[in-house]
Amino acid sequence: MMPVAKFSHSREITNPYLPLTSLQQDILENKSERVERTAKPEIHKTFEITGQTVEALTVEDREYDSVGNLTEATLDYFAQDDAGNVYYLGEDVDTYKDGKVSGHSGGWLLGKDTKIPGVLLPAHPGVGDKFQSENVPGITVEDDVVVSVSETMTVPAGTFHNCIKTKEHASDGATEYKYYAPGVGVIAEMDSDAGLLLKSHSTH
Repeated sequence: MMPVAKFSHSREITNPYLPLTSLQQDILENKSERVERTAKPEIHKTFEITGQTVEALTVEDREYDSVGNLTEATLDYFAQDDAGNVYYLGEDVDTYKDGKVSGHSGGWLLGKDTKIPGVLLPAHPGVGDKFQSENVPGITVEDDVVVSVSETMTVPAGTFHNCIKTKEHASDGATEYKYYAPGVGVIAEMDSDAGLLLKSHSTH
């Protein structure tokens, strides 16, 4: 049984492998897709976790197709506990077609759609560590495992050493590998079709 997490400074996300507090914007892309990942500290949203009111840090993902059309805009909500574990508390999703909102597929929020906060990244990841980044019955369940803590990965933004590699298996059968670089965060998201690779990383 894990001890109850305490959230004294939940928006200060300083986990070395996912330092979202210092993020300004990441650009990840492949031949068919571009993601602009931008911190939105001006957006405030709170959640209840074990009787605590926890304020989330908001990060927006805007996804574009190969010709520059916006296909999806998502607000993701994260929090870090006092031990350094990073939690995923939900996402508000707008899907787009022909420049207009066409749906909200995949969206979920802690307290509304699930009672279980997702663990996005442990404070001290070790090979074999298992966790669930999403546990939302009826929408998605994602089982994660750390498969390496010593990856070297080259992406357009540069070569990164001592990266964490996780394997994420979703309830729809999809498998994705994510690479987290120390001091940077996510530098690659690889699935069976194509990988999104970090092109640029800016901080403030």
